[in-house]
Amino acid sequence: MSDKIILLGTKGGPRLTTGSSWPSSSVVEFSGRPYLVDCGMGVTRQFVEAGYTLADIGSIFITHLHSDHCLELGPLMHTIWVSSPKREIGVFGPEGTTHIVDRFFEAMTYDIEMRMKDEKQKNPRGMFVCQEFSEGFVFKDDLIEVTSLRVEHPPLTETFALKFKSKNKSVVFSADTAYFPPLADFARGADVLIHEVMHREGTIRMCDRLKHIKPDLYSHMIAGHTFGDDVGRIATDAGVGRLVVQHFTPSDDPQTGPAEFEELVRKTWDGPLTIGSDLESIPF
Repeated sequence: MSDKIILLGTKGGPRLTTGSSWPSSSVVEFSGRPYLVDCGMGVTRQFVEAGYTLADIGSIFITHLHSDHCLELGPLMHTIWVSSPKREIGVFGPEGTTHIVDRFFEAMTYDIEMRMKDEKQKNPRGMFVCQEFSEGFVFKDDLIEVTSLRVEHPPLTETFALKFKSKNKSVVFSADTAYFPPLADFARGADVLIHEVMHREGTIRMCDRLKHIKPDLYSHMIAGHTFGDDVGRIATDAGVGRLVVQHFTPSDDPQTGPAEFEELVRKTWDGPLTIGSDLESIPF
């Protein structure tokens, strides 16, 4: 059975437009077991569209608490609870994740209590076990070990790249980050590096279009995200087997498509490259 990555949502940021891709979420599958990484809007539907059922989810990992990475964590948990067998599910995230989970269930008290009474559902609060992590060890089971590296994504300080390592293979997710050379050491020799990507001219156009809504957006983008040529530098320095780029910024600029992102990344990376798209499956 081959291992694979499925990109559920590949756009950067929470904003949705007609025909756009979904915000960030991915699956990394080892020996047929899926591990869910991030829960942007659309994750529940995309997970099912990828061919899984919600009963397949046993572990959820959140890289950081920007909404485009965690907005649908609560709704996903609720939908798992009402529609799949009851079992313990681990939710792993940075400081603040437990607060999100607890407050979501609090907000849904009316529905939860009615379903427990009317449908004889068990209490969902014991089904999801939150474990907050910092840099270092995150999780281990019989197939993989997960470790984390704090990256640079200001103003957030608790943003983490994640490494999923089995006996013979490893996959690294960059999370959202500025160009961060220590990430190359963290990803050294990985089979796959999944990295966010930003395009210069396209980002300038995007920020200009949105300046009446987010007047400081460009400053945020420059401080906390990585241009494609720097993504290529990380992959080259790390010597990874394949580079996958996703979390595209911009994701809806007519002048910035897959060819433009590839051209920028190729300035510094000459190895196998995947310009990601929603529901794309990448074996490794």
